[in-house]
Amino acid sequence: MEKTWNEDNLQSLAEARRTNQILTAVVYGVQTMKLPIHEDGKVVSREVETAIFMLPGGVTAYCPVNEFSDYEYRSLAGFAGTKQQVIIDRLDLDHQIAMVSVKKADELLAQKLWNEMKYLQDNEQLSTKVYDATIVGFNEKNEHIHLKMNGARAFMVRNDWDHGRVRDLGEQFDRGEHVEVKVVRFDEERQMIQVSRKATIDDPFAKLDELAKMDTIAGVIDSVHPIHGIFVKLSNGLVVKGMKPRDLAEPTVGEVVTCKVREINREQRRAKVVIVAYPRGKKKRKDITDFLFS
Repeated sequence: MEKTWNEDNLQSLAEARRTNQILTAVVYGVQTMKLPIHEDGKVVSREVETAIFMLPGGVTAYCPVNEFSDYEYRSLAGFAGTKQQVIIDRLDLDHQIAMVSVKKADELLAQKLWNEMKYLQDNEQLSTKVYDATIVGFNEKNEHIHLKMNGARAFMVRNDWDHGRVRDLGEQFDRGEHVEVKVVRFDEERQMIQVSRKATIDDPFAKLDELAKMDTIAGVIDSVHPIHGIFVKLSNGLVVKGMKPRDLAEPTVGEVVTCKVREINREQRRAKVVIVAYPRGKKKRKDITDFLFS
């Protein structure tokens, strides 16, 4: 892609570098390149994986992997096509090369975030603030979701993803996905921020009373387990225990059902529904041998 180096861009880039201005840029490619990088206080040339950015004004810029993040990624390849916030680290006007740093931009943004969180906590307003965060990873062992929020690292535990029962948590999102979160707790000394997506979502359990007043409600079979039984996802997103009469055929996952709210346990945040019909006409089982002739 052709670089656009003109007088206006030069002035703009120089001003941005001088003031540590944070710019939003797009990663349009990743490749291994020989670039000058800082190493033990010296500038040396190394073959390093490099994110290639398009800056405002059409100028191409380069970010070596050591300036992309403190976190060690296996590869930057997955970041192609994403937007990142950067600061201009160095300008080589003779060779028309702009070097940028995501890591340094993150450090500036993170410090502003820490100051804001402390202010909001001191004024008892932290629980009202909603932040935009980007999912960067998932730890399958402890089921922690790792996020980047205003340049800082944050994490979310399984129970803070949603109000209801969540199956296969790692399949609920993609890396790079943006989610709204609230801060649950933070510790600047430990560089720890715990967030919750659930805290930004209306509790579907609170709407169960409205559904319980109806003669019947619609649901979708979420799972059928030989030990744990049937679970139904209701229209408000809540997954609850499902029961059925003996003469009704066994449901299958994804099947639409008509049901009735039977029980609401607010203390344990559990509910049960009874499946009364299959609105798409599933045949009732009258005899255990029916399946042989269907």
